[in-house]
Amino acid sequence: MEHILGALGRFSPSLIDTDGMRRAAVAMILRPGKEGDVEALFIQRAESENDPWSGQLAFPGGGLEPNDDSLADAALRETREEIGVDLRHDLQVGRIDDLQGSNRGGSLNLAISCFIYHLDHEPSPKPNYEVADIFWSPLSLLRDESRQLQYLTRFRESPYPGIHLGHARTGADRILWGLTYRFVQRFLEVTA
Repeated sequence: MEHILGALGRFSPSLIDTDGMRRAAVAMILRPGKEGDVEALFIQRAESENDPWSGQLAFPGGGLEPNDDSLADAALRETREEIGVDLRHDLQVGRIDDLQGSNRGGSLNLAISCFIYHLDHEPSPKPNYEVADIFWSPLSLLRDESRQLQYLTRFRESPYPGIHLGHARTGADRILWGLTYRFVQRFLEVTA
């Protein structure tokens, strides 16, 4: 973890000029794992016709609301609402590059920020109606090149890069792709 903290401390994220754009923020939550590894928390979004990212693996997070004082506040609020985990600003250990949202192959007028938090304890997440599942994945698994794949979706003819993260309790494959995949890849580059 010391290496990760050092790399994040030296990193200066690229932020999107958001004039006229909607804003959102997510929380990448890290904790100590087995055998010195570090684990990251992921959610699987519940299936919903109203959610453009329905069913996908993600970090907890969502849109900036008028009562949020900052994007980091939005990430904290959304994490509390979606999985019942209370993060604090002093647990934030970094931030990676902002990304522009996309959906069904097209760009959205949405900039998303990813804040990174480190917990030294075992939280007890409890999903709300927006979350179908919560799980932890070791960073070594995210770095494992044998788990990289090309993931074909119904949204476009060419596949997206992805990572196979094992199987859910239902037996379905957990495939990380899209926006959260891009955040993870950038995090892995920064902390290599």
